[in-house]
Order: sequence, then C-alpha cells, then structure tokens
Amino acid sequence: MSTRFRGGLTAAAGALTALVLVGHRLLPNWRGMGNTLDSGLPWLGLAVPLLALVAFARRSWLALAGVMVPAVMWAMMFGPAFVRTAATGPRDLRVVHQNVSYANDDLAATARALRATGADILVAVEVSDDPVLENGTMDPVFAREIDPGYPYRFPGNPGVAVWSRYPFDGLPRPVPGVPRSQHAVLRTPQGEVSLYAVHLASFRPAQPSVIANRNAEVKALARAVQEDPSPRIIVVGDLNTATTDRELGRLTALLSPVSEKAGTGLQFTWPAVLPAVRLDHVLTRGFTTLDSRVLPMSISDHRAILADLRVSGRRASRRDG
Repeated sequence: MSTRFRGGLTAAAGALTALVLVGHRLLPNWRGMGNTLDSGLPWLGLAVPLLALVAFARRSWLALAGVMVPAVMWAMMFGPAFVRTAATGPRDLRVVHQNVSYANDDLAATARALRATGADILVAVEVSDDPVLENGTMDPVFAREIDPGYPYRFPGNPGVAVWSRYPFDGLPRPVPGVPRSQHAVLRTPQGEVSLYAVHLASFRPAQPSVIANRNAEVKALARAVQEDPSPRIIVVGDLNTATTDRELGRLTALLSPVSEKAGTGLQFTWPAVLPAVRLDHVLTRGFTTLDSRVLPMSISDHRAILADLRVSGRRASRRDG
C-alpha cells in the first residue's frame, strides 16, 4: 500500500464507528439486535483510543483523521452528561428508587440505606412476599425499616412498592399492559402528581421474545403517559431500558429524563459491582431537575438512584431557604 493511503483501514474503521454512533436507531431491530446495540452504544467510545494507538503506530495522518470523527461524535452525544445544566435552589420532591433484588439476603440493611436518603417518594421493586405467609403481602423485615418514616404506603404486589410522605387519591392501579406497575395520584403541597412506579419486563439479548415483551410494555407505558392529562407526571422504576435504547425514545418524547441534567456522567446502575448500563430511571413532566445521582452500591444487583425536583415555574421564596 502506498504511503498516501497508509492507515486507510483504520480511517475506515473510525468512519464506520461514527456512522453506528449517529445512525444506530436506523439499523433494523431484527430479533432485538438493534435494542442490544443501542444499549451498549456508549461503550463504542472504547474504539477511539484503540484506533488512535493504531494510527500513531502507523504514523498515518489519514488514520488519525479517521479516528477523530468518532471521537467528536461520541463527545457530542455523551459529553453533555458530564456538564451540569440542572437548576439550583430548594427542592419540592426527592424521589428515590431501587431494584432491591429478590436474591437480597440483607433486606433490613437495604431498607435502612433507602430510608436514610430522606426521600419524599420512595419506590422499590423486586420486593419479596412475606416468606411465611406467601400471600402477596410484603416481607416484614423490609417494611418495618421504612414504614415508620412514611405515613402512606401502597405495597408490594406484584413486587412494586411505594412509600410517600403525601397521601394519594383512591387505590393505586396497574398500568394496562404493564403487569408490574402501580399508578396513583399523590396530593403534595405543590399540587397533584401523577406517579407511575414500574418494573418493566426483563431485557435479555439472547432471547428475542423477552425483548419483544419488554418493548410491548414500553409502548403500553408510553400510551398511558400520553393519555394522562396531568401537568405533573413522574415515571420511576426499573425500566430495563438503557438510556440509548431506541425504545426509551417513546417515553423521552413525552417526558424529560432527570439524569441528563446532573453533569455527573452516564449514571449507570447495573450491574451494581461494575455498572455498565443505566436501567433505572426517573422521567418527569412539569418539574425542573435540581439533582440526579446514582447512590453507592448496596447488597442489590442494582444501584439506587436519587432525583431532587422542583415544580416547574415555581419561584423560590425566602421561607424555602
């Protein structure tokens, strides 16, 4: 190969990486493979330093130019996650969520850690049944650690529980088409809030039928939100849907993900030991994001998330300070 075109393969690899980054949602979602590619999209950034090493080793300006293309694309797509754009000031609501895991062998410790966050609304999924009664009631080891701090709670079956400092209207109901879900209207000092606590179907790359089931539940949840006239909506839970998954776009077209405002990175939540993807989300309408964080690892296989919110358009008063 001539000196002029040395590094052409490296440049082509860089251009292909950039095309996948930009156009991943246009690729066919055959047997859920598009969803799988979407979920791992941030990790394509690892190709940039590898290709850069090859470009420097070959001393090729062509290769280096080709590497710069995906580097710029990745920075444009994911760089804003590291720049804080959230508002400041006093909060109206603190929302905390965790998939506590059915395999959790120290529910009391997990419950204490969640209670210590000072949440106004606390959502837990994969909450076990009472191991003795096995009648759909919540494991008392978990409940008794949290209940004293919250006057209102709707548990626990099928594995989705919500604690609140504020009352709710009527009985919570599952979202049609989303079996593991609870929907209720909370009466807060700033007005009513339509709350959706959800645990969507699992995402398993090697099982297209499971992915299809998850996608169907995303559509059902998005349909419920679209039909909800409330000016203030919070969707919180384990959506089993990555931030970059094309299916999440059905919800982000209607709601704002709080994690995009915090400036604390990509906020991966699973697996807890070495998080590689964000499956747990808080999405809102009618709120301004003040903070969004992933909390330190506990015993669960998911890390907990925290979001501080203020009702949009509300001005802070001296009393708030």
